[in-house]
Amino acid sequence: MSADNGIYILECKDQYRVIYAHAIDNLFYSHLNPYNDELVPTRIIESYGKSKYTRNRDLARMIAFSMEKFYQYTEYGIKTFTIDKTWYQVLQEAKRLAPLEIEAIRNKTNNDGRWDYDIKRLEEIINR
Repeated sequence: MSADNGIYILECKDQYRVIYAHAIDNLFYSHLNPYNDELVPTRIIESYGKSKYTRNRDLARMIAFSMEKFYQYTEYGIKTFTIDKTWYQVLQEAKRLAPLEIEAIRNKTNNDGRWDYDIKRLEEIINR
């Protein structure tokens, strides 16, 4: 069985954020278009939104190395995602996309409650 975990640095134009996560490929998933080549702003906010930020690249890397040491084993090690936007721009784009994703979820033919948590998280983005 795969651990499917890693330490992930998000590098925005104005800050860095670091998280430990599983299934990081979900950053590329959207309820509007499941197959994306780019990071999806709503997933970025869901994944990185509660993490602290720094404006110092070296500090972000130190945090990542410390986290990797704490978790002892990561299948994917430390990876960096770079996005050519400020955190505020990502947040604003996520706020714009969140209602559209909620609508797409509600229009699914198999909407049997399994997406309720996703709707809750998208509503939290709208209310940020």
